[in-house]
Amino acid sequence: MHTIFGACHQKKADKINMKRIALIFLFISAIPVFCFAQNKKALSHFWDIPWGTSIERADSIFKERGLVTFIDENCLMAMGRYEGEEALIMLFFNRVNRFYAGNVIYNSTESTAIPKYENYRKVLFRRYGMPDTAVEFFESPYQKGDGKEIEAISTENAFYFTEWQFNDDCLASLSILKSLEVCMTFKNPAYVDSGTASR
Repeated sequence: MHTIFGACHQKKADKINMKRIALIFLFISAIPVFCFAQNKKALSHFWDIPWGTSIERADSIFKERGLVTFIDENCLMAMGRYEGEEALIMLFFNRVNRFYAGNVIYNSTESTAIPKYENYRKVLFRRYGMPDTAVEFFESPYQKGDGKEIEAISTENAFYFTEWQFNDDCLASLSILKSLEVCMTFKNPAYVDSGTASR
């Protein structure tokens, strides 16, 4: 199953890419950030799986779709096609077994990472409209256009991140991981630490 088993613990370590996102917002006042706040509808599910679903039910849904699944603690994984391309699909469940976030992770190479990121940013733009936040941050001595963008990303000296916010506080984002994989993340913060949504 692709790299599900070998890469499981590495994926869980950066499951929502929190370290990268935290660094982005640490420097957010010092870098060019484009914000396009707008009224968006609610994000009620990911891949037709409603927030708050149990891992057992989500596993059953995946298997009904013919996917081979793997469960590691609070994470359900499968290889599947998302937006027409094979990807590692990861669903995350809170401590009371409620679905709160999903990742779609696409393999890429040094030559395809940034073009693939730009392509899927267009995909999400067509789906959700203008993003609320778009960040391209380079730490010195790196800078955009110097031909060393991939080196900067892989050494965590550059961050590509785009995010959409919804009326129900749900989030959809796109980033390039240190491994050069392109990652979509869909998240409902209301389910992160609670058994039921707070609303």
